[in-house]
Amino acid sequence: MSRLILNEQASTPATPAATKIALFADNTATPLLKTVDDAGSVKFQTDSLYFQNYASIAAVAGGFAVDTYLAGSTCTIPLAGGWLARAQYRCEFDMVKTGAGTQAFTIIVRMGTLGTTGDAAILTLAYAVGTAAIDTGLFTVRVNFRAVGSGTSAIIQGIAECQHHLAATGLITTGVSGEGFVIGTSSGFNSTTQTKIGLSVNGGTSFSGTNTIVQTQLINPGY
Repeated sequence: MSRLILNEQASTPATPAATKIALFADNTATPLLKTVDDAGSVKFQTDSLYFQNYASIAAVAGGFAVDTYLAGSTCTIPLAGGWLARAQYRCEFDMVKTGAGTQAFTIIVRMGTLGTTGDAAILTLAYAVGTAAIDTGLFTVRVNFRAVGSGTSAIIQGIAECQHHLAATGLITTGVSGEGFVIGTSSGFNSTTQTKIGLSVNGGTSFSGTNTIVQTQLINPGY
């Protein structure tokens, strides 16, 4: 039986000569097989599709009157800047609102390396103002990566859907019959350094909300 055994590498090997690639294993906690090509581009060789599920494990009560990172919304890729065009991010979360709070309910897509509000705000999806009424809703946020790269090459497209108990009051006044949509396109940004994508939520001054469940998925194709 033939075997190929590779020593783990603490750093990416030097860019090889033209028309050549270098095959190596990194030394992360779960080592990955990668290549670096003659342009210095690093790619995974073990999978053609990177898929991740994540979820919250506890409720957050009486919060979200200020911009708050949504626990359970973070997905992390193993290679910094390894985002690819056609990648898809999806997050669903509930929100139970008290009678307090009449500001716009805002969802911010953040990317960086922290998984906190310290990560850059890439796309803001803001509903019309809420009203002083108790309400319960389910939000679904979908994001597509239209393009990736350095400088201002990267673009994401997002849509947020809210289904809630009240027809056009409470959590949001966007839409009718208890359903509202907000669509947005990011400005161009640099996607070459981030490892994390997630959401922060801001109900505005005096808002008091309870979140009990967050379910998140990331599909990053074509490694």
